[in-house]
Parts: sequence; structure tokens; C-alpha cells
Amino acid sequence: MIYSFCYLIKKCVSLLFLLESYSITAMETSQFNTTSLVTALDAESMKDILVRYETGLPKRGDVLTGEIISSSKGGIMIDLGSLGTGVIYPSEFYDNPSLHKSLKKGDSVSVVLLELENEEGFREVSLRQAQMTTAWDDIKEKKEKGEVIQTQILNINKGGLIVTVNGIQGFLPLSQLGPEHYPKIEGGDTTKIVQALQKFRGQTFTVKILDFSETEGKLIVSEKAILTDKLKEEVAKFKVGDVVEGTVTDITDFGAFIKITENIEGLIHISEIDWKIVENPRDYMTTGEKISAKIVNIDNGRISLSLKALREDPWEKIEESLKVGQTVEGEIAKITNYGLLIKINDQIIGLVPANELANKKDWSPKTGEKISVAIVSIEPKDHKMLLTIQGNKDIIGENVEEKNAEEEPKN
Repeated sequence: MIYSFCYLIKKCVSLLFLLESYSITAMETSQFNTTSLVTALDAESMKDILVRYETGLPKRGDVLTGEIISSSKGGIMIDLGSLGTGVIYPSEFYDNPSLHKSLKKGDSVSVVLLELENEEGFREVSLRQAQMTTAWDDIKEKKEKGEVIQTQILNINKGGLIVTVNGIQGFLPLSQLGPEHYPKIEGGDTTKIVQALQKFRGQTFTVKILDFSETEGKLIVSEKAILTDKLKEEVAKFKVGDVVEGTVTDITDFGAFIKITENIEGLIHISEIDWKIVENPRDYMTTGEKISAKIVNIDNGRISLSLKALREDPWEKIEESLKVGQTVEGEIAKITNYGLLIKINDQIIGLVPANELANKKDWSPKTGEKISVAIVSIEPKDHKMLLTIQGNKDIIGENVEEKNAEEEPKN
């Protein structure tokens, strides 16, 4: 029954095409009779007419516009005008039932043609594909214009954040996060990074489209790209040696992050907190505290700060109180793979190299233990002092002879 009806419609349309091709006017139409129709059909076969008719029909993948006739659990019927009736089946809405409920009779929608005529005689269309096509076009336009957009964080993985733009899933890599959201994890521990990112789930970030490919279904966004140009301008205002004021935003085991401007953070590494060995940065600063620090390095937009650079360098006058060959008492501050760090006083640390300990297998050094050491060399500019455990006179003697030879005037 349906097929017969569709065939009748096609014949009627074909007749309209035929009338148009022969430029039959209203007056001529009144004189049109069966004989002339037969003659016309003889002159142009039905096959030719249908070919002409079908070339005017849309193709799979074409975007069509129509009005919703009805919406039910069985699907959505759409009036496509002269193209007939389209249908959107319920499977389109399995992952988004709220969209199905939101569509009402009379709503104008854009759809993509999937099937010109299905078994039920309807044009099978897709709302989702139309939205995807429109979404990719919009993404392309935003990328070309460099627009700043809002995106919601859907999920997290070890490489970054899963986002959505116009209903299309995209990726915000860890390396493209701005300073405010970048996880401050020492050593880049993947598990800790993922844990730190969890708090952003469901939040909205401001980003720019970095790259996309509709054919590959790839969409990469960047938070950092928004700040890049602005950051370059701001960072250019600073130079090494400047003393800046900022607020401590975060303290980690390896140092503290200081907010210098609205968009710029600097890092005070644990080694730049004090001249003495610092075990825990939290003993020296608190989050929210306002501090002054000196810029000691600027590299690729990253600013390194120092607290100890604002204090007098104890190494500048060290040779006034300590000499090569001198025996002093020190305390083992730290045991490392490369040797023992010996605290000579609160601000001066010397090193007993690991190879010297190889000959003392009967001794197990302990942190806090006091020992006598002799000074082998002092390098004030590099803040280095080489030590030997008291009793290794040969090492001290060789070093003193070398030092004296260097100081002898040349002829």
C-alpha cells in the first residue's frame, strides 16, 4: 500500500516536470487532453522523466531543514516540505534522552539525510549528525578566528583533561594547562597528577582551539594559548636581579610557588630558600603569606626566585675564618649517594666524598653525628667546600702543595 502510494506520488511529480518542460501555459493546459499526454510520453520515456526527477532529490549526507510534526517514544516525524516526511528514530537519543524530551511539535530543526526512502517510505534522517556537522563547522570558524571559548571538563586521564565543545569531545593536555590549574607534583608522578586533576571534573575552563581534524575526530584545546601572548608581554617587564613581591600560593616538598601578578607565578626552589640545608619548605613559609624574593633566572617564560639571594652570602668572607688544611668539627647533616654533607656552622656545608667512605667499612655514619674533618679546598664563588675525615693527611697535603704552586709568581 505504501509503495503504491509512493509510486503514484512519483508519477504526479513526473507529470509536473513534464508540463514544465513543455512550457504549457494555463490556457494551453485547458486544452490538454489524453492524446497529447500519450504523444508526450512517447516522445520522452518514463525512464528519462524519472531520471530527471531523481536528480532533483537530496543525497545521503545532505543537511535538510524541516518542522517537527510529532514527537513520541517511537521517534520524531519531520515535515521536509516538498521532499516529504523525515523520521528520527529513538536510537538517536539513547545517550541523551533529555534532548528527545526537549523537542516539541513546531520546532524547526536541521537534520542529515541517512536514507532517501526506507522500508516505511520515509526519509530517514539524523539530528545528531547534523549537530556534529554544524559543530565541526563552528569549531573550524572559532579556530580560524582564534576565539576564546568555554568548555566543560568531563573526565580526567594521565595525560590531561577530557572536555566537550559543541557536543564534541576534545582533549586538554596537561602541558596546555595554565599556571592556575597546572598540578604541582614533584617528579611528575602520574598517579598523583591524576589525583590532583580530579577536583576539576565538572568545572568550566576558558580555552582556545589548538588543533582539530573532523575526519579523525580529533579536537585539542589549550588554556595556556590564551595566556601565551599576554604572559610574554608581562614576563618581558621583569629581568634577572629584580626584587619582586608576591603571595605564596602553594608549598610543596621541592619549593614554593609565588604569585607575582594575576597571570604569573614564580618558583622558589628548596635550594633557594636559605643558605643552610632546608628539609621542609613549610618551616619557612605559609600559604597566603606575602613575601619578597629576588629573580635569579627567567627561562621560556618561567621565573625562578630566591629568598636566600636577599640575605648576605656567608661564602663571600669564608676565607677570613676558614683555611685549607684547617681541622674543624662538623655535624653530619645529610647522607647522600655522593658523600656526607657536613655542617660546619649554620650556613656553611662541606662535602666528604663517597669514595673516601669506601675505606671505612667498619664505620656507619649517622645523621646528627659529630666528626672531625679537615678542609681540602674552598671555592667561594661556587659555594663548595671539599672535606676529608681527620687522619687523611696525604689528601690535605697534596691539596695545599697544589694551592701553593698555583700562587707562586711566574718568571
